Amino acid sequence: MRLELLFILFIGFFIQSFCANGQAPVVKGGKYCDKADGDFDVIPFDGCGSQTVTVRNNVVGGLNIGYIFDYDKISDPINPPNPFSYTYNEPGVYTILQVGSKNGSGFALCKQVTIYERKKVNALLEVCGTIARVTIENDTLAKSYDHIEINWGDGKVNTEWRKGDGLVFTHAYTGTISQIIIKGIHKTGVSCTGLENILSPTSQSIPLDTIKIRRVEMTSDGTINILYKGLEKTETEVFFGDVNGTYKSVEKGSSGGDNSVLIESLNPESQYKVKLVSQDACGGTILNDEVGTMILKTSAEKTGNLLEWNKYAYPSAFTGYQLLRDNAPIHGFQNIDEIKWVDETAICGQTYEYRIVALTKLLRSWSAPKKVTMTSSKPEKITQASVSVTAPNVIKTDVVLTGDGLTGTYNLIVERADLGSSDFAQISGAKNQQIEYEDKNVNTGAKSYCYRFSYENSCPLRSEFSDPVCSILLQQSPNDISWTNNSPFLQGLESYSVIQNESNIGTTDTPVGLVNTYSLNLNTQTKSGYTFQIVGHSKQGNLLSFSNIVNYTQEFALLVPDAFTPNEDNINEKFVVKALFVNTFKMSIFNRWGQVIFQTNDINNSWDGMINGEKAPAGSYVYKVEITDSTDKSFSKSGSFFLIR
Repeated sequence: MRLELLFILFIGFFIQSFCANGQAPVVKGGKYCDKADGDFDVIPFDGCGSQTVTVRNNVVGGLNIGYIFDYDKISDPINPPNPFSYTYNEPGVYTILQVGSKNGSGFALCKQVTIYERKKVNALLEVCGTIARVTIENDTLAKSYDHIEINWGDGKVNTEWRKGDGLVFTHAYTGTISQIIIKGIHKTGVSCTGLENILSPTSQSIPLDTIKIRRVEMTSDGTINILYKGLEKTETEVFFGDVNGTYKSVEKGSSGGDNSVLIESLNPESQYKVKLVSQDACGGTILNDEVGTMILKTSAEKTGNLLEWNKYAYPSAFTGYQLLRDNAPIHGFQNIDEIKWVDETAICGQTYEYRIVALTKLLRSWSAPKKVTMTSSKPEKITQASVSVTAPNVIKTDVVLTGDGLTGTYNLIVERADLGSSDFAQISGAKNQQIEYEDKNVNTGAKSYCYRFSYENSCPLRSEFSDPVCSILLQQSPNDISWTNNSPFLQGLESYSVIQNESNIGTTDTPVGLVNTYSLNLNTQTKSGYTFQIVGHSKQGNLLSFSNIVNYTQEFALLVPDAFTPNEDNINEKFVVKALFVNTFKMSIFNRWGQVIFQTNDINNSWDGMINGEKAPAGSYVYKVEITDSTDKSFSKSGSFFLIR
C-alpha cells in the first residue's frame, strides 16, 4: 500500500508540473511507444518513392499536441512540433509519435508508415542470335523488392525473380527478340510497383568487350602478373605461351571487376604472349586481343647507359613506349621501331633501375626491372679545336669530343692566356657542358689570346690539356692586310689562307702560305661590300684559328699629291692621282692663265710635266678631277700643286 501511494503522489506531481507549464510532459526513459493512450489517424499508411502523409488528431479536448514524423523510439522528445503533414523522400519504415495532454495528464501514441522503393532494377541484357540472357545486379536496390518480374515481351509466361534465386535468366525466342521489361514488385497488398527498366537488343547488352587485359608485368624472378577486368557470371579463361609457341590454359574465373593472375617460374629474358577467352550467352567463344611481354637489356657505354628492348609484337594497338628510371618517367617514344636509347644523364658510379613499358590502346606491358651501374674510363686528350674572333671583344672556342671516357654529363674546362704567356687561367664556369664557349672578356683589337681545353667526365675523370690554340689579330691598311706574326699553334703552322666574302658573289678561299701580309687590288672589286678574314691551319690539320673580320666599304677615295719633280731621277717623276671605288674618271690640268695643258679619262694615265713636247716651266699649276662613284653619283675636286725642277 505504501508503494502504491508513492506512485499516485508521483503521478499527481507529474500532472501538476505539466499543467503548470502548459507543455507536454517528459516521460523519463523515452518509452513513448509503450503508451497507447493517444489517438490519431495517418493518411496514407504507406506509399512509394516520395510520399506526403497527413495526421489527424482524434483526442477530444487534447492540449499541446505535437508530432515527430521520424521518431527513433529512444530519445526523449521535448516540445515536439505540431505540423499535420510530412513528406518522405526515401523508402523505409518510419515511426510517427504523437504526444499531448488531457485533463492534466500526458498521453502518447506511435504509429508506423512504410515507404516502398520505386526505382528501376539494375539489369543487363546479352543477346546471341535468338537467345536473350538477363543478368540482374545483386545490389541493395534489387533486395528492396519482394520479387522482380521479367516480361520477355513475346507473350510467354513472365519469369519472376524472388529473393534467394539466381541472378541470370535465359530465354529463347522463336522470332525477333522484343523489348524486355523488368520491374520490382512488393509483397501482396502493396499497390505500387517499381518503375520499368526497358531493355532492348540495341540499347542495352552485357558489354563483353569490357573483358580486357589491363596490365601485363614481368618481374625479375620470372613471374608474369596479369591484371584483367572480368564480368560477373561470365566465365573467362586466361591463356599464355611463348611468343612463337602454342597457348596453354592458366586459370578460369567468372568474377566481375579487376582480377589478378600470376604465372610463375618463367624466364624474364624471354617473350611471352597472353590472351583471354570468354563465353557468350549461347556458349560461344569470344577471343580477347593478344598482348605480349617486354624485355629490357642494359649496358654501360661511353656516353651513358645503353638501353635496348624488344619491338612490341602487336603493332595494331601500339601507342608508344615509356622508359622509367627508378620508377620515374625519363623518356617517351612514339615509333614502334624505336627500340634503343642512351641515358646520357647517368652519373658515373651510380646504380639505376630501368623499366620499359609498352603502351597500347588496351593495356600497359611492363618489362622486368634491370639495374646497371654507370662506369667510364679516363677521357682522351682533346685534339680537335678551333678559335674564332666573332665580334669586337668576343672570341668563340669550339672543340670536338671523341674517344673513350665520354659521359652524358661532363665539365668542359676552358683556360686562357695572353699570346706568349704560359699563365693559363680557367675562364669557364663549373659544370660547363657547352662545347662552344664564348669568351667576352677580351680585347680583340689589341692582342691575341691562347686557349686550351680539358674534358672531365661524370666519374669524375679528367683528360690532360689540349695543345694551345691562339687567336689571330688581323689589321688593315688602305692597300693591304696584315696579321699576327706568331704561330697560333704549338705543334706548328701549316699555312694561312685569306677568306674573302663579297655579298653578291660569294666566298673565296685563297692560300697564302706562311706570310702574314696580303695585298689588296681594290680597283678590281665589285660594287658590293666585302670582308676579309685569315684562317690558320695547324700542321696536323686538326686545329684551326680564325682571325677577326675586316669589313671594307666602297666609299670613293682620291689621293692627290701637292708636288712632283720631273728631274729624271726616277723619283716622283709624274703627277699621279690615285682613286678608289670609282666608275668614271676625268682629270684636267691648267696653267696660271687657265689654259688646259693636260687632260685624261684614264686613271692610270698621269702628267709627265711636258707641254707639246717641251718641258713645262717650274711653278704652280691647277688640277680638276671629276668622278662618279660606285653608285654612279658625281663628285669633283680642284686644287693646286707645284712642279719642281
